[in-house]
Amino acid sequence: MMSIYENVIEDFHLLHPQLKQRYRITPENAFRGKGVMSEISGGSFVTRLLCRAGTIFRCFFPERGRDIPFTIENKIRLTKKNTPAAEWNRTFFFPGKRRYFDAVMIYDEKRGEIIDLFGHPPILISSLYFKAEANGSLSIISVKQWFPLFGKKLPLPKCFYGFSVVNESYDEEKDCFTIDVHVKNQIAGTLFLYKGTFQEAGEEND
Repeated sequence: MMSIYENVIEDFHLLHPQLKQRYRITPENAFRGKGVMSEISGGSFVTRLLCRAGTIFRCFFPERGRDIPFTIENKIRLTKKNTPAAEWNRTFFFPGKRRYFDAVMIYDEKRGEIIDLFGHPPILISSLYFKAEANGSLSIISVKQWFPLFGKKLPLPKCFYGFSVVNESYDEEKDCFTIDVHVKNQIAGTLFLYKGTFQEAGEEND
């Protein structure tokens, strides 16, 4: 079975071999990683108050810090319509507490793009553009965003968008994946950013 990401990543062949393998996620091939975020920062006082509400939905969180351990798990499940959905479950281990950033990505065959649903239940929906860069890294950019309400997708005005720019690469010298995420709003500026490194891990024992 082909991964949903092989359908949407432009120039997939340019990806570093480790990234190719990482994004070949199928029901039989999950990915689990473990690493450290060297930095989690950004966001005004008001932004972080709003992020606190996101903790209810296992989505956004107000905590910031450096050298924060985290885990990431990506696996495929089938929806009620029997279409594949990629779960992205991230856990951040702040001193004295855990925070979560969970999402589900679904391939929209009609539009030929990935739709990202943030939270449980979803509180934000975004379409994403994936592109392999010449240096072997992967760029992911948000395109359109919606607010889910009673089973409908309400388009958000662009002034409310949280524009995200993600770059994931593989560092051969350190033998690890690198991640750099920056989310900003055209009015409020940076909402949050994080960057760090991680390595593939085995099955969880707890």
